[in-house]
Amino acid sequence: MIKFIILAFLLLMGHSSWAQIRDFQTARLNSSAGAGVASILCTEAALLNPASCAFFSGSSLSYQSYSTSLRNESEERKNLNDDFSSKNRSQGFFVSDNDGPLKGGFAYLSQRENNYERNQIAAHTAAPIGSNAAFGITYKYLTDKLPAEFNNRHRIQHFTALGMSYIIDKDSTIGLVLNDPTLTTSGEERLLAGFQYAVASRLTLMADLGTQFTQDVKEKHLWRASAQLQLFDDFFFRVGQFHDHIRGEKGHGWGASWIGPRLGIEFAQKISDQFRRVGYLYKDEGLIDTSLSVVIKF
Repeated sequence: MIKFIILAFLLLMGHSSWAQIRDFQTARLNSSAGAGVASILCTEAALLNPASCAFFSGSSLSYQSYSTSLRNESEERKNLNDDFSSKNRSQGFFVSDNDGPLKGGFAYLSQRENNYERNQIAAHTAAPIGSNAAFGITYKYLTDKLPAEFNNRHRIQHFTALGMSYIIDKDSTIGLVLNDPTLTTSGEERLLAGFQYAVASRLTLMADLGTQFTQDVKEKHLWRASAQLQLFDDFFFRVGQFHDHIRGEKGHGWGASWIGPRLGIEFAQKISDQFRRVGYLYKDEGLIDTSLSVVIKF
């Protein structure tokens, strides 16, 4: 009966019933709590800022996987017998080809979270604008599926993002991303700005600011910050923190990676807490995402 009432409410609310699956994040993004709009990243260009792949050469394959578990289960959930699924796993396959003047890649992503499902195909491309700047675009084809109690309803979406990266000097970069400029994916429109600065030869700081640009900026904004420490020549350690007033969550992440000439391996965790009820999470509940990734470079 409770779930029937919830279903009726969601149907009346229109698109809000679909705002369940969180953005897919690689181990690299989980370690930095999502920060990296200004970072020059290859695999993550498909998810964050497509322009950054313009500064790479060569090709790569990547497999990303993370599992999600609930923490601090609320009394409200217990009283309603609203069990959180124990089968929550997301995985992605990324292919990047950065040879030639036009860079880019493809990704297939599969997400399972509390019986909500999302499958998506993403394609991105980028090209340099002068010697220090680049512009990129991402297109995603998404298929969402609600749990069985919501009659397994399906929805297909088309999502685009525009990105810009600019290298100020050897220590500083900035980035801009406009998500869903055509407003075709309800509630996913974002304007993000990022800055990255190398404080020292082995310490780099990253910060992002963002807003849901169709809403009141004071109420719908987010920030993310991260620090990366390079140990030796190929080992990296990251920590990050984020506060998202759009999705009503805050938290932190950490991770370690080994990046060799041809192979890279990374482990990360992101811990988040819900400070207001959004979607299927009750207030004060949290999630733990545990990530593992492998990258092969050619």
